[in-house]
Amino acid sequence: MVDQALFDNRLTGSLVAEAVVRLFEADGTIYLTSGYFTWSGFLTIRDALTEFLARSTDNEVYVVVATGADQFSRLVAHALWELDIDGRVHLLTYRDGFIHPKLYLRDGDDPALVMGSANLTWDGLGKNLELAWYYAPDARDDPIFQTHLAWVGPFIAECDPVTPTDLKRSVRLRRTTDVWLSKGRINVPSMIKGALPIRSRKTPQSPFSAPHEGDRDTGHGVPSHPRRDDP
Repeated sequence: MVDQALFDNRLTGSLVAEAVVRLFEADGTIYLTSGYFTWSGFLTIRDALTEFLARSTDNEVYVVVATGADQFSRLVAHALWELDIDGRVHLLTYRDGFIHPKLYLRDGDDPALVMGSANLTWDGLGKNLELAWYYAPDARDDPIFQTHLAWVGPFIAECDPVTPTDLKRSVRLRRTTDVWLSKGRINVPSMIKGALPIRSRKTPQSPFSAPHEGDRDTGHGVPSHPRRDDP
C-alpha cells in the first residue's frame, strides 16, 4: 500500500521536517536537492543523517546545493565533509544557473520521496507555510517514483563537487551577484510593465483570465457580460 501525505508546517499540523527525516529511517541512497541549505536546516536533519550513515556502510547521501553567500552556509559544507569519512557523502553544486528544485528522495528497497516548495532551511522545514508531498510506494518500480528517480540521475551527472574555492567569500558573493543580476535582467522589465496602470491594447490575455465588462462571447465557453444595449 502506498504511504503518502501532505506536510505544510501549519494547516496540516505536520512539519515538512517530519517528512524529510522519514527518508533517513530506511537504508539506501538519499538525494537532497535544494536551492538553500542553511545551518538551521542542517541541524534539523543532522541526527537522522548521522544515524543513517552509521547504520550501514552501504548508505550514501548526495547533496546538491547552490553556493551563493545567501543560499548556503560554509558551516554545512564543513559538517558534511567531516561526516564523509569513507566517501559516502557527496556535496555537489550545479553551476549552470540557479538551483530551484526541492526534491528529497531515497532510492533502495524502501523507496520514498518528498517533493514540494520547502528548502533545507528551518524556515522551509518548520516555519513557513509550505507544501510538500511525501510519497512512499510499495516497490521501487512504481512509475511515479521512477519518474522522479529518472530525473535525479541526469541532474547529478551535470553537477560538480563543491570545493574549498567555492566557499571563499569573494567567490560566494560573486555567485550571489551573478544570480541576482541574471534574475533582474529577466524579471525587472516585466515587473515594471506589469505595474503600469495602462494596459496596451496589443497585450495578449491569458485564456484563463476573466472576461472584462463588455466582452462578447468568444465561442470558447466563456460567457460575455451583457452590454447595456443588449436586449
